Amino acid sequence: MTQTAAAYFLYSLGILFREGMEAMLVIVALAAGTRGTGRGHSREIYAGAGIAIIASIMLAWAVNHLISDDAGDTLEGFFQIFAAATLFYVSSWLTSKGQSDRWRKFIAEKLETAERSSIPAVALALTAFLAVMREGAETIVFFQALNNGATELAERHAITAGIVAAAIALAAAFVIVRRAADRIPLGIIFKATSILLYAMAVIFIGQGVASLQEASVVPATFLDYVPTVPMLGVFPTLQTLGAQAALVMLAVASLFIPRSSPALEVSEVEPATVRVRGRLN
Repeated sequence: MTQTAAAYFLYSLGILFREGMEAMLVIVALAAGTRGTGRGHSREIYAGAGIAIIASIMLAWAVNHLISDDAGDTLEGFFQIFAAATLFYVSSWLTSKGQSDRWRKFIAEKLETAERSSIPAVALALTAFLAVMREGAETIVFFQALNNGATELAERHAITAGIVAAAIALAAAFVIVRRAADRIPLGIIFKATSILLYAMAVIFIGQGVASLQEASVVPATFLDYVPTVPMLGVFPTLQTLGAQAALVMLAVASLFIPRSSPALEVSEVEPATVRVRGRLN
């Protein structure tokens, strides 16, 4: 495997594994929560998740077919910039600094809503469906941008291989998470994958601006002595490097923003955290 193909393999594997893990945690927690109440709607929850996976695959095929057939540089460029913004948003600790608490609160609220519903099974199945579809939609955006940046056949094959590897890893993770969710260092896993998503955001925005330059939508001010490394989104223009530098500076700036959460938010989240932990054990 060439160096560029190996990079695309890791990009593909990391993106799908990260997004898949987020959806999986919601599904497993919902199923564990219903077992804790004694009502047992795991089958409906997994059915809702399964339908969402099928729908995501069909949507991915449709998006790839529609965009790849007659996609111009302008469309590809805007898609890659949109993917970069989305990647930055979902990987930024600005949105994830309270992710653990908010995630547990979300699960607890959905379980309580389902318990009050006249058709709890349908409510839980719909929650599972929407949770998986949300991650699926994000993944489609990311992979479309990834495909747009892959110019060699070997790179596209590497993306496919990464998808297969991630699917196998997620299947193994599903078995482990169901049995030992409280002993898995999820925080470490998400921090590591967040770094990858940050890097992908920088790569995508460089490739996106370059595509817009090829379409003459964005001007190109060329710089001497700057190499062209498409797989890293590096192009010898002031505009592409400037966009990447801005994204890096935003990431660095986020590290210095106070991380303390308001006391009211913590007090509201804690009871939900305790309830979900009790149901998972």
